[in-house]
Amino acid sequence: MVSNQLTDTVIKRQIAEHNGNFESHLTPIGKIFDIPRIINEPHGKQQIIDYCVNGKVSFLLLVSLEGFYHYGISYDGRHKKEDFKEQARIVERYICDSDAKNVLELACGMGANMAYLARRNPHVMFDGVDLALTPLKRFRKISNVNFQLGDYHDLSAFKDGTYDIVFVIESLCYSSNKLQVLREVKKKLRKDGLFIVIDGYQKDRTTPLNQSEKTVKKLIETSWSLDKFECLVDVESYMREEYSIIRANDFSQYVLPSMIVIAHKVRHYFAHSTFARVVNKLLPSDVAKSLIAAYLVPICVGKQFACYYVHVLKNNK
Repeated sequence: MVSNQLTDTVIKRQIAEHNGNFESHLTPIGKIFDIPRIINEPHGKQQIIDYCVNGKVSFLLLVSLEGFYHYGISYDGRHKKEDFKEQARIVERYICDSDAKNVLELACGMGANMAYLARRNPHVMFDGVDLALTPLKRFRKISNVNFQLGDYHDLSAFKDGTYDIVFVIESLCYSSNKLQVLREVKKKLRKDGLFIVIDGYQKDRTTPLNQSEKTVKKLIETSWSLDKFECLVDVESYMREEYSIIRANDFSQYVLPSMIVIAHKVRHYFAHSTFARVVNKLLPSDVAKSLIAAYLVPICVGKQFACYYVHVLKNNK
């Protein structure tokens, strides 16, 4: 990893290049979408499934052709395609340190994280569960992985006290009952087992949201089919009810480079409203709406409205 000074310099430059205010970002969105209608659309399990299934192609094109369904972590402030593997590398360090034999991934998506880890750790058995997506065909052939369709609010299909490590990447946010998920995972973990949560949150604050911030928050929730974009302090309170938090690190500055790269890919779309409205007629509505979050998230992180954390929880109760 490079020095913090270099990282901070690069990050500050990227924020400046993608700067502005929420109003300046809401204006082009409003020329393409009916914002009041979008923010009042229903949320629920079916909306999440539709978002995941319909957004698969756009994620492959905008994010990673290798099937990673999350942002990259760039320690030097410069995004590279290898950065999409860093979340899995973080998990792997705990696999090696704990000599784990059984690992479960929640919301495993197209299976890229499990495939990467399984190939590097052939002595470990990896199970994965996902509500909507099926793994890419090349990942299904790996001998030490098992993919299963299911809802992480109910892990009864998996044996209690089996797993050394459970992990979830950018997907606990979709839960409407995070405490239930935390309790389900606890049942499946061995004593002293670890639950690794890597995700984004609304940053804790002492002042109420202004109207623009409320609109941005609702647009992100609808764009990503979230029930609620929760505050970090609230999610950590759920975690402490069931686990000891042995690591809580703010990785916001490290994911910002990939967020900005993705936002640049959709900048032309938002800069040309007539073109965008034509494109919207050709795209599933879930895919079109997902571009809103891609456009808004960098400014939310840059202005410290949103944050991105790595939490490691220990089952020692």
